[in-house]
This record gives sequence, C-alpha cells and structure tokens, in this order.
Amino acid sequence: MGSTRDVDEIGTALGRLARVAPGASAGDPSGAGARALLASITTEPRVPVVTRRYGPRRLVSGLAVAALLAVGIVVGLGLLGGGHGVALSYASSEIDVRREGDAYVARVKDPFADRAAYRRAFQAVGLDVELRVVPVSPSQVGALIESGSKGGGPGTALSTGIEGPQGCTVPQRGCYLLVRLPANVGGRTWFTVGRPARPGEDYAGHNSATLPGEALAGVRVSGLPVGQVMAEVRERGLGAEFTLVVPAPDGGHSERPLEAGQAGDDWTVWEAEGVRAGTVRLLVTRERLGRNPLQ
Repeated sequence: MGSTRDVDEIGTALGRLARVAPGASAGDPSGAGARALLASITTEPRVPVVTRRYGPRRLVSGLAVAALLAVGIVVGLGLLGGGHGVALSYASSEIDVRREGDAYVARVKDPFADRAAYRRAFQAVGLDVELRVVPVSPSQVGALIESGSKGGGPGTALSTGIEGPQGCTVPQRGCYLLVRLPANVGGRTWFTVGRPARPGEDYAGHNSATLPGEALAGVRVSGLPVGQVMAEVRERGLGAEFTLVVPAPDGGHSERPLEAGQAGDDWTVWEAEGVRAGTVRLLVTRERLGRNPLQ
C-alpha cells in the first residue's frame, strides 16, 4: 500500500474520531456495522498489518489503527449515525474501557501511564471515574487497595485482578490489570489498584513479607530473635531495615525507624514487611514480650 493512501486513510479515520464524544448522535449498538467496527479497532495489533476487510467496505489499515491507538479511539454510537447515546468503548495504548453486559470493564495495558490517560478513557464512555495505579509488593499486584465514591452510585469494584495467560506478568503483552465496575456506577468514583513496582521503587503500603509470593514467603518471624530472622534474610539475598515498636499502656503502640546496626541480635522480631524489591522491614522490640504488640 502506498504511503499517500495510508495518510488519506488516517486522516479520514481521525476526522471521524474528532466528531465522536459521549452524548453524540448515535445508531444501533447491536448492529452488524457497530460490531465489526468495534472488533476491528480493539483487536488489531499495534503494528502495520495486511489490510482486513469487513463486508464490502474496507474500514481501516493496520497503519491507520496504530495511529488511532496513539491518540485513543472512541468506538461509540456516534460513529454510526442516527439516534442518541454515549460511546460504547474507548481504546488507547494505555487502557481499554468498554461496556460488557451489566458492567464496565477496564483493561490497563500500561500500568505506568499518567493517571490522566485513564481518566480520559472513562470520560469518553460517560463515567466520572479516577483510577489510581500504585506500586505494591508481588502478592498485591491486581488487588483493590482502596475505593470510594461521592454523589451516589456504588463505591466498590465488582472485581479487580489480572487478565491474561496463566502465570503472565503485568505488563507483558496480553497481560492486563483488570477492573470491573457496576453498570450503575454513578457520581464521582475512584479506585486504587496495585501494579508491579519499578526497581528501587518503594511499595505503597507495607504488606507482610511472609505471605505466598513475597520475599520471605513461608518464613515464621513472630517472636523470634533478630539474629535468627536475619540469617534467613541473608540466605535469600535480601536487605533489611528496622523499626522499633514501643508498646503503650493502653494496649496500642508507636513505631520509630532505627539506624543500621541499632537492633541487637537478641532483640525480638514481631513482623516482616515488604518495603521495596529486595528489601524487608523488621518490626522489633528490645525485649521478648508476652504477646505480639502489633496485634
């Protein structure tokens, strides 16, 4: 295909895109044309490919699809003319959002993208949703960290997780963070979902390091001497930071960080938490107590 023809196709497709917005004039979302257009845009690889035909009219080349994905595509009723309605779907290189039955489904393809890119996607399908994606320890990737709403409507997701081949790792190609929202989501809604941390990046919140998939998975630490726990930490090639736990008379406690070397081998460890990849935090007391002060 010639370069001039590609440019013409891209210009035509972008011209149509510029006229589409939530609330624009709409056609039948269940029509064959709508289904074909939605499939062509959301399933096409983001590289130049052989032109595919849908019925008697060729919709767009692989090169044009790649150009549209770079700016985001709204696949909606407004593309088909007639009637009134909102967009059915939005697709970009960062995130796809579409209505599926009684839910809106968001698939995050780039978990490191700017938050504004996610917000644009939800706005394109008529939703006031803010998706926050934060660095977490391995067992928390895909987990719902927090959620809320203002102005009515459900404040929790139906589900969050990872979608892709079994054992896939976000953000491998075809492995997405998944968020399912109720179809009746309303008002301003926000969700925070865990993503993999970059090398050296601190986790947002500290999860137990002894859980499956974590740095000290399967290791018992509560009530053991620092020296014994540190032997396991070194065996696994990990570094450690220390926090002093100070019990309070009312049954609570306070915490303060310790400098390297301040914790003695005979001090007691009560918990180990992930701080960042390769580093755990040990919560310790100077003496052995009758109970875990963190519980």
